[in-house]
Amino acid sequence: MFYYELHAHTNVASLCSLVNPEDYVKFYIDRGFSGMVVTDHFYHGNTSVNRRLPWDMFIDEYCEGYYRAKREGDKHGFSVFFGFEQKFIDGNDEYLVLGISPEWLKNHPEIRDMDRIPFYDTIHKAGGFVIQAHPFRERYYISDIRLSLDYVDAIEVYNQGDTEIQTRRAYEYAKNLGLPMTAGTDIHSIHDREIVGGVGFENKINDVAELIEEIKNGRAHIAPSEYFEKIKNMVE
Repeated sequence: MFYYELHAHTNVASLCSLVNPEDYVKFYIDRGFSGMVVTDHFYHGNTSVNRRLPWDMFIDEYCEGYYRAKREGDKHGFSVFFGFEQKFIDGNDEYLVLGISPEWLKNHPEIRDMDRIPFYDTIHKAGGFVIQAHPFRERYYISDIRLSLDYVDAIEVYNQGDTEIQTRRAYEYAKNLGLPMTAGTDIHSIHDREIVGGVGFENKINDVAELIEEIKNGRAHIAPSEYFEKIKNMVE
């Protein structure tokens, strides 16, 4: 089985992260992973990049965490793919976006302030894939839960920052909708962390288009598997 982290933040572009991009590579290799997606907080999220920068400079600085992780990954045969975590001006719902390149972002500043449906439509037309992250998360800073069944392609059913009840709700939600399921650690620190989340595939993933296709076809195995089997047994 080939495992991939789908939800990771670097200290380059995510204000809440403590991890240098390069440090993720050895960390995940040591845990048997074959690759990861860097999904730093984007423009309206908890980004550490100066929003006053011109758009092209903002994107360059925002993507530097991904570039640094990829350069390190390339040295070790560890795949690093680009993604981003989208948040909108209103609401605390967040989405992992795959299949969009840094170059595409630089050429489409109009997406910055789009609302959910036009954003989803635009990302879809560009070949992107949208996953609702931690859909049932409850925190002091989250005023309400907003579910987005009309403009997502998959649901993150396991997020290491969520409780067992929140994970069970996410699984039930995705199962009832018949949507593909993903998982991720939502990692911000690598200290004292042995168990990580992610997805596993029977074959090695060569690029982000293949990653999307495997998820779309329901071939992503949720990790950690024992914990997720426990969640499924509660529901079924």
